[in-house]
Amino acid sequence: MMLRHTLLLFVMLLTIVSCYELNAPKKPENLIAKDKMIQILMDAKLMSNGITGIDKRVLDSSNIEPQNYIYEKHNIDSVQFAQSNAYYSYHLEEYKEIYETLKDTLLKLKKHYKTVVETKKKEKKKQDSLAKLKKVKDTIAKEKHETKDKGANPDLSKKS
Repeated sequence: MMLRHTLLLFVMLLTIVSCYELNAPKKPENLIAKDKMIQILMDAKLMSNGITGIDKRVLDSSNIEPQNYIYEKHNIDSVQFAQSNAYYSYHLEEYKEIYETLKDTLLKLKKHYKTVVETKKKEKKKQDSLAKLKKVKDTIAKEKHETKDKGANPDLSKKS
């Protein structure tokens, strides 16, 4: 009985493994290189999540389709992308490597832009403070000048 279960389990495992290999997509002749695939997926991610408001209106008014823009930018077509994506998604270790690199790159990009935004906020705050100081300085100088003029010519201050 134990031998029968073991044999049945072995046959099932052999069938599953052999079917898995039969369904494997062939390596496309025009397979997109991993580094280029990362760039394509990054552009797709940025285009799908990063386009809002004015950017979306600019694309719409220019009749630019984000997906077509990406294909043109990377000099590929939808079939080449689909075949390459199917190949990499079947080969999970390579696909995982692509997505880990993509994730790391996007996190670095997010950190960079966060730093840029913070720097711009600090610079604006500094400029605003300088503008307020200049305004206060100008007001004080104007008041000093008016006080000086009134003190130098008492007749003018009586006419007012």
